[in-house]
Amino acid sequence: MTPLRSNMPTMPPRMSPLQFLLLVQLEASPKYGYEMLKSIKEAFEGVWEPKTGTLYPALKSLEKRGLVETQVHDGIDFYHITDEGRRFLYQLGQHQEASMKFSARLMTALMKWMSPELKKTVLKSITGLANEDMGLMGGALNLLDESADAESKLQLLRGIRQNMSKRIAMLDSKIQQLEDEAK
Repeated sequence: MTPLRSNMPTMPPRMSPLQFLLLVQLEASPKYGYEMLKSIKEAFEGVWEPKTGTLYPALKSLEKRGLVETQVHDGIDFYHITDEGRRFLYQLGQHQEASMKFSARLMTALMKWMSPELKKTVLKSITGLANEDMGLMGGALNLLDESADAESKLQLLRGIRQNMSKRIAMLDSKIQQLEDEAK
């Protein structure tokens, strides 16, 4: 029996979402623990609030792996990303495209294969999310700062616009179909 092969690039060693968030924050500049915790809580707007009891073990784990180092200034532990930590982040960045494609295909397959009864249940549970910007591409807009070149920005924006136009056309068609059926 031949082993299954994947088109996905080799996954970097595992990292928890909290560790990933901490490492990304440290890539910008050194920070102390509570500062990072506060930033995470603000970014997740009450959806997720990690506690200090999970934050500091996550930082210590990153330190053991050589991705972060601690320096004490005025009695406060400041965390710094190491060169190894930066290499790790760039390795993760290269894996992102394949990972995002996989996630999108996974959701599409799940929705396609669900029974009608399960679809009703899922629809009820996600109806409240209709007004939330949950799209992966919405988050990609945060990449459009001064560090990106103009051509890359235009390519991303044009791609997002093209995909949104297709989705809007699909939505308009579904709305029209439902309105016609209701008449």
